[in-house]
Amino acid sequence: MNRILEGLLVAVCCLGLIVGCTDPTIVGEELLEGDKVQPGFTDTITISSYTSRLDSFRTYTTTLAGQLGRYAVGNYQDPVFGSMEASTVVQARMQRDAIFFTLNPPNFSAGTTVDSVVLVLPYDSESFYGNLNQIYSFEVVELAEGFDRADDYYSNTPLPLLGNQLATHSFRPSPNDSTATINYSFDVADTIRFPHIRVPLPVTLGEQMVILDSTFYESDSAFLSFLPGLALRPTSENGGLTSFNISPSSPNGSRAGVYVYYKTSTGLKNQYNFAFNEFSGRYVNYETDFAGSDVQPYLGEGRGDTLLFLKGGLGSEIKISFPHITELKGVIVNEALLEIAYIDFPGAQDEIYDPIQQLTLSRETPDGIFLIDDFVLAPSDLVGFSFGGDLEDGQNGEAGLYTMNISTHLQRMIDGDENNELILSVFRRGDNHNRGVMAGSKHPDFPIKLKVTFTKP
Repeated sequence: MNRILEGLLVAVCCLGLIVGCTDPTIVGEELLEGDKVQPGFTDTITISSYTSRLDSFRTYTTTLAGQLGRYAVGNYQDPVFGSMEASTVVQARMQRDAIFFTLNPPNFSAGTTVDSVVLVLPYDSESFYGNLNQIYSFEVVELAEGFDRADDYYSNTPLPLLGNQLATHSFRPSPNDSTATINYSFDVADTIRFPHIRVPLPVTLGEQMVILDSTFYESDSAFLSFLPGLALRPTSENGGLTSFNISPSSPNGSRAGVYVYYKTSTGLKNQYNFAFNEFSGRYVNYETDFAGSDVQPYLGEGRGDTLLFLKGGLGSEIKISFPHITELKGVIVNEALLEIAYIDFPGAQDEIYDPIQQLTLSRETPDGIFLIDDFVLAPSDLVGFSFGGDLEDGQNGEAGLYTMNISTHLQRMIDGDENNELILSVFRRGDNHNRGVMAGSKHPDFPIKLKVTFTKP
């Protein structure tokens, strides 16, 4: 019995302690007041912005992952951004074994006759930009000198010395249509279909290949001494730009090349593709002219912070800076969202010229220009969710909006570990020639905003 009474007494005492602790005041709380974190929010950070002309960008490196997916050919006249001309050079090489990468040279035996020689240029639905309801024309020119595939090439790298014109070709783009062709690669005629254009080259080119000494087929360098490469140069002005998938990493890119169709001495039909493969060098040369365009008055620092002009290819980029950002030193950034409005600019013809679908942000360092970590560290299939940068429709009549999460990079800016400027660009500008007009930091209705949620110790 005594044990039961003692237990009841202990329970009553504990209950009293619990009831007594319902008071929100914590013993010693006054000692912790200065240590409490203080949540905060601001969207009034000072921002400066301007449109900058892009000097150059890399259009070829030996690493396949760093190469373009599409290679531009065209003289593009934009109603807002002026002109941009693009020419592509590429090496045709011998085929290689898929596993051991040893050469598989052609077997042009005695008595071989050439039926035709065709340049095959694949494309996909994203290969063209702008007005497709026009006739586009370009020429195919033989290079008189080669170039080293081991080097990096940039948009301002001149074309190699040119030789004879091999062909001219005109076509109306139909990137969603497949074209039929006969494939004889297994000595059996097989009809295949994929989106591409076929440019007839002189039969004499194939006839020269057939009678070449066998030493020309012992190495790529020997063959390139015969055919150093091809240049694809525009011969028409158009309201858009064509591009071709001549990289083996792009859709149907492995099918690109110079096809020689021939018959053996026994009459058997066959073909050999001097391919644009992973061992081929290729790059794009761009020439841009903003003279007389709507962009020209806004180019350069201090020349326009109400409107900003951004364009892929060798176009323009946008510089955005935060002059007083280090005044936030000491805060911990929880989230930082950079918002930039898309403007319906007069004469932009958005129904023809699609707006930019994905933006990126970079930082400039003494070692070069690099994407910020907020973009780089985002999973490739979740960039739009994690980093943002894609165009969202405006609500209630408001402008479209690009929103980018720059939380990690902004923290480094605040701490003084990065400079206070960012570079806004078109994602994979060499593959995407889209353009757009955006509201600058001093736009009267939709100025650039940086919305920061933070805690302050």
